[in-house]
Amino acid sequence: MSQNSAENGIFINGKRQVIELLQRMDGPDKAKLLKNLRNRNPTLAKELTESCISFESIWDLDDEGLRTVVSQVQPAILGLALSLVHTKNQRRALGLISRQMAIKAFDIMQKDLTSNRNECHRAQQKIVELALSLHRNRIIQFY
Repeated sequence: MSQNSAENGIFINGKRQVIELLQRMDGPDKAKLLKNLRNRNPTLAKELTESCISFESIWDLDDEGLRTVVSQVQPAILGLALSLVHTKNQRRALGLISRQMAIKAFDIMQKDLTSNRNECHRAQQKIVELALSLHRNRIIQFY
């Protein structure tokens, strides 16, 4: 079938499809799959892990990993990013940082940010970039 597909000009990007599949999986299943892959092909597992990291995957980190990430973010950026997430995750993140930093981030979250959704998404992307950098430097571990 793959030969026939190639002859017809249809190419399947297997890596892209796996990334999309991983992004839809829940944390424990994703971790198990990547762990098994890491034993067979560490380079591919690393590439797939990095491709799957999103703002939502930040919440799959253990408390120490999440603390490492959020403590390195400016309170204003953290407040913007957290304004779009569930209250449970807001409390978890704010509970892991210093009280002074949490108060500053909470003050930002309390503002009317409906017209600043783009800035909130950019703040989330900055946190993802930081988490990815920390992961590459082996300071935190996803999955």
